[in-house]
Amino acid sequence: MSKIKVFVYLVLFLIAGNAVAQVDTITFRFEPDVSSYNIFCQAQKVNISGTDTSYTNFEISDTVNSAYTFNWGGDTEPYVDGLPRVRYEFAAPGIHTFNVSIFENSTGKTYTDSKTFEIRDVVIVPNVFTPNGDGVNDLFIVKANGITPLEIWIYSRTGTQVFNEKAPIIVWDGRNSSGSELSQGIYYYVLKSDDSSVSQNGFFHLYSK
Repeated sequence: MSKIKVFVYLVLFLIAGNAVAQVDTITFRFEPDVSSYNIFCQAQKVNISGTDTSYTNFEISDTVNSAYTFNWGGDTEPYVDGLPRVRYEFAAPGIHTFNVSIFENSTGKTYTDSKTFEIRDVVIVPNVFTPNGDGVNDLFIVKANGITPLEIWIYSRTGTQVFNEKAPIIVWDGRNSSGSELSQGIYYYVLKSDDSSVSQNGFFHLYSK
C-alpha cells in the first residue's frame, strides 16, 4: 500500500512540475544594436495570474534540453535561427515584420507572436567625458550605425565654437582647432543628420582632472 502511495505522490509531483514549467503564452522584445542596423529579438514566457502578468526570458537551456522549439521569421530571416535570442541584419532603415513560433514539447502546444518594428539610426551622445590621459573615457564618441554621416558643432558656455566635424562616427579628444586642451566645464552640442529623427542638441560635462 505504501508503495502505491509513493507512486501516486510521484505522479502528482511530476504533473505539478510540468504545470509550473508550462507558460500561458509567449511574446518577444526588441534590442536595437547601436553600432548597426541590426536588431536582436528575445523570446519571453508570459505567465498570467489574475491581474498580474510576468515576463521571463527563454534561456539557451530551453533549446538544449529540447523543452521548446523556436522558429523565427517575418519579412526576412534571422542570422541564425532556432534560438531563444536571435539577430536580424539590415542594410538600411525601414519598418519590418518579425514573428516567432514556439513549440512546447511537454504539452504539444504551439505559441506564436508577431510584431512590427522600425529599424532606424540609434545615436548615443555621451553626457560626460574626461580627456585627462588616464586611458579611461578620454574620448568624446558619438555612437551611431557608422554609415549615415553626422555633423556636430560643439560650443563653450560663452557661445564660442570649439569643435566641428562631419563623419559617420564622431570622435573628439577635447581639444580646439588649434590643438589646445579645453578647460573643464559644461559644453553645448548641436548634432545634425540627413535623418531628421537623429538630429538633436544638448549639454555635456568635460572633466579634465
